[in-house]
Amino acid sequence: MSTIVVGLYKETGSAKKAFQALIAAGCQETDIETFGGADSADKAAQGLLGHGFGKELADQYGAAVRQGHTLVAADIADQDADAAEAILDENGAIDLPEASSAQKAARNEDSKKAGSGGTVEQETLQSVKEEVEIGKRRVAKGGVKLTSEVTETPVRETVTLRDEAVDVEHRKVDRPLSPDEEKAAFGEKTVELTATSETPEITKEARVVEEVVLSKTASEREQVVEASARRTDVKVEPIGGKSGNTGNKR
Repeated sequence: MSTIVVGLYKETGSAKKAFQALIAAGCQETDIETFGGADSADKAAQGLLGHGFGKELADQYGAAVRQGHTLVAADIADQDADAAEAILDENGAIDLPEASSAQKAARNEDSKKAGSGGTVEQETLQSVKEEVEIGKRRVAKGGVKLTSEVTETPVRETVTLRDEAVDVEHRKVDRPLSPDEEKAAFGEKTVELTATSETPEITKEARVVEEVVLSKTASEREQVVEASARRTDVKVEPIGGKSGNTGNKR
């Protein structure tokens, strides 16, 4: 649990020293509030009301701030409250300025008994509200993969091959030359024959016989998404008991 410790200062410099002293003692800067100037008077009073101060006492602190005083309020753990109160006093905390006779008559017993340093006990309940945001995200739902691979199929066919050969045959003859043979008998002449043979020949031609196309299409659909947002509300109910202000008068 924590306690609100307050100190009222006539000089702004004293309030700053008290603020720095609390920080040096280990207090978190976010747990300390300083109210100075007429513009922050109402904020100071509302802040004290929110921390459990009685309305009359909170208004008195607000009036003091409006008059030029500076208020330092610190949210301190219970076990450190006395030490924090001593720090505020050591740095020049003062009592609340004298109020009007009507205000004096309205002061409750607690505010009359308060000295230059005081504490307020507090417990906190939080109002919590969930914020629901509905969006969308992509998820993988499977697909198709194409892979090409090479296979070999044996092809066999019988072909007829032709082989040629040149033969030389010597034949003995005994006959007279014909007139044409006689004319060419003593001239130079060359006769040639070329033998050929056939060998197997393989030629290949690649042709496209099929195309497999991989593509995807997108469609849109509407889907109603429902969720619930939780909220914790704090209900304030008065309970029986003696009324009185808690806090400190400075």
